[in-house]
Amino acid sequence: MARTTIHCATDGCTGTMDVQGNNRRDADYRAKKLVERGWTCRDCDNREAAAAAVAAGLPALEGSDKQVAWANGIRNATISRIEHLLKEAPSIRNLDGGGFGYNADAVEMALLIRKAGQPAVDAAFAAMKAETDARFWIDGRMDAMHVQLAAVVDRLAEEERALSPEGKAEAAAEQEAMEEATLRPAEPVSETIAELSFRDGVFAARYDERSDAFNGTVKAMGYRWDAAAMAWTRPFDPLTMGAPVDRLAETAHELLAAGLVVALHDPEARAKAVARSYDPEHRRWISVITEGANKGKFRLTWGRDEDLYGVFRGLRGAAYRGKMCLVPATSRDEVLDFAEAHAFRLTPGAEAMAAEVLERRERGVVVEATARPKAEAQPRGSRPNAMHVPSDVTLHDDLVDHD
Repeated sequence: MARTTIHCATDGCTGTMDVQGNNRRDADYRAKKLVERGWTCRDCDNREAAAAAVAAGLPALEGSDKQVAWANGIRNATISRIEHLLKEAPSIRNLDGGGFGYNADAVEMALLIRKAGQPAVDAAFAAMKAETDARFWIDGRMDAMHVQLAAVVDRLAEEERALSPEGKAEAAAEQEAMEEATLRPAEPVSETIAELSFRDGVFAARYDERSDAFNGTVKAMGYRWDAAAMAWTRPFDPLTMGAPVDRLAETAHELLAAGLVVALHDPEARAKAVARSYDPEHRRWISVITEGANKGKFRLTWGRDEDLYGVFRGLRGAAYRGKMCLVPATSRDEVLDFAEAHAFRLTPGAEAMAAEVLERRERGVVVEATARPKAEAQPRGSRPNAMHVPSDVTLHDDLVDHD
């Protein structure tokens, strides 16, 4: 690699930049072209952007010197681009047909205007031009113009709602409800609130902070991360999980024990969590598979923090398939003994399967069968009996060659 140094074209500026090339000739050529185009250094560009912002009547930005210098250029380019798109958007006529033949960014801007209304878009653009936080422009520099403007439209709508009498009443009611639903440990590890809910047969736990204490607690209780719901969730199983209110209360109590603040809107669950009067979940269960390739087999489940796999593998026919610990129904007696020894409970389906296996045994015909005798084989390594060799040997006359 070769380098050539070029100097800023602004009079009196001492700014420089090294231009790299594959070799000396390439570096000199690249440097020559930049000089011909009047290359200026970043400091001069930043001063020019700040002067342009002042000339346009834009307010001074707030932030560090480096942030302000960077954000001025971003702001100028963004505002110029949005102004152009807002002028072009009204000319688009076939929005329902996808705006074929028009600039894609202008089509998106036209769709935003149709959805939010021209007054709302104009107000959002005015709010953007009045924005003085340098981070606002830096953070949004990679977003499309209509995306940035739509975010401001939504923000202004939320602010209008918050300032209205209805919005204030709603916010006050929400705050009072949250205060009533919130349970606090003696020494919280964070003021972030873990919110628990049960809806449509699914438990959900949400926590707006990365926390090993929260994640570890809910994972140990059978929750799994659901990216679509943006929450830790767990489907409810009425056969093995008891009452939903008890599971909510137990989850809340475990989170409180981990030092986390909890919001639980179910008053009965909240009272049980405080008094620890819920029925603890029994996590060791034997159920039966009702469909698929493993239909009719027993399935064993236990708590995530329990290690029973070694003893499970000792059962006759035990196998781990499809993330399930399975035992054939014919191992009924071993499974029942295992359940008694390790405090497992059977679901109604598993009890029915165990009874069915026993009934099949009792219906079967008992036969006193005798296996056929096995042929005696010569022990390996032994020599066969010697053959008898006659003392007088003659050939039949037909076998003699008389020629």
